[in-house]
Amino acid sequence: MAVSTTHNESYSPFNITINKQKLQHIHDVSSLVLGIVAGIMTLESIYGFLFFLIGNFVTNIVFYVICTQGNSHKFFRNPIQEIFIEGIPTDIAGYIMMWCLIYALVKSNS
Repeated sequence: MAVSTTHNESYSPFNITINKQKLQHIHDVSSLVLGIVAGIMTLESIYGFLFFLIGNFVTNIVFYVICTQGNSHKFFRNPIQEIFIEGIPTDIAGYIMMWCLIYALVKSNS
């Protein structure tokens, strides 16, 4: 993670953009992996969406603890929104795609 500057009040737009791109990459990969797991487990309906929400939350908590070491304000302007909320609309599309694909493959072989 790129630290924005030595002062917490001033941010480098370039570093903030890089941090957001790294976070988005983590969100993309985790949503695809969660979709694969949900498909293999043949989750249906609300259970699949709850699995996504819980898995996404756990991924974000791990990111917050490991990558930002609890100092997310150094890396993002609005950490709660940027880490926990902003990625959900785009991540759910990849999740549903993988969930449906793997689910169909598993169900067609049983």
